[in-house]
Amino acid sequence: MRRSIFGRDTFIAGVLILAFVVVPRLFEPATWTLARAVRELGPISGWRCAQSAYAYDPRRNRADTTLLAEPPEDVVNSAVPEVTVELVEADLHGGDTVVWSRLGPEEAGGPRRVYVLSPGRLLAVGDEPAAICYAHLGDWRIVAEHALD
Repeated sequence: MRRSIFGRDTFIAGVLILAFVVVPRLFEPATWTLARAVRELGPISGWRCAQSAYAYDPRRNRADTTLLAEPPEDVVNSAVPEVTVELVEADLHGGDTVVWSRLGPEEAGGPRRVYVLSPGRLLAVGDEPAAICYAHLGDWRIVAEHALD
């Protein structure tokens, strides 16, 4: 009769090691924070919420509509039609969002501009005043503009 190298004793030892590594993590506050964010926002948006910051390139990706109800780049494009938005960085702890852009077409490599936007609408995930993050950000307004070149 042939015996497997992964016998019953090896299996039990593996389960004990796994339990020794995983169980303590279940009691860490970060684990419960992540679990609550995932429960309220779904797995991807919840993970982003727990990370507290969210960034994307609108030339390649669309905004996470659970976190950003309205894409902030739309407000910048409406206010400054000749701008090309390159990167959006949302602070999910306070809601302020930075939009990195260039004036003119992307290929022209025009002057760089940074716009700071503030949401007029947001929803706390978790209990106030210690919310995990804010989601469903929208009703954006430009609060600052900075030239980088």
